[in-house]
Amino acid sequence: MRSAAAVGVRLTRALATACAVLGLVAALPAGAQPAQPSIVGTWEWTRKSNGCSEQYVFRDDGTVAITSRDERLDSRFRMAWSPEPTGRYRLEMNVVKDHGGRDCADADQDDTGRVQTLYALFSQSRETMILCGSVEGRDCLGPLRRVAK
Repeated sequence: MRSAAAVGVRLTRALATACAVLGLVAALPAGAQPAQPSIVGTWEWTRKSNGCSEQYVFRDDGTVAITSRDERLDSRFRMAWSPEPTGRYRLEMNVVKDHGGRDCADADQDDTGRVQTLYALFSQSRETMILCGSVEGRDCLGPLRRVAK
């Protein structure tokens, strides 16, 4: 059996949380939703292990150009409109054309047709993100820094 004090503390916490959420919603214009991160723009990161840089140029039309050392990829992407419970956004990437070359991982296979699901986790500023191979945060790369919008 719970004491009246414990129940009171739980109710107070629940009320404080509800007020905080309502305060955030009330601060938004009528009908507005909290801002979603946008992946559109140019993002870069450098591998610590070998100093090799990669660049990702995400466009409004759902295409992305990826440069990794000598490799150039033309891909299509689709990002989920809402985050997973972990705060990560599901990002599906499909390589349309691999123009060849050795990448930063020192691989040179043709990735044309490769489909990959990644999970993007954005910083609060939305100017950096990490990309992970799982929703739990395994096999991540980054942080990628936004260098242009």
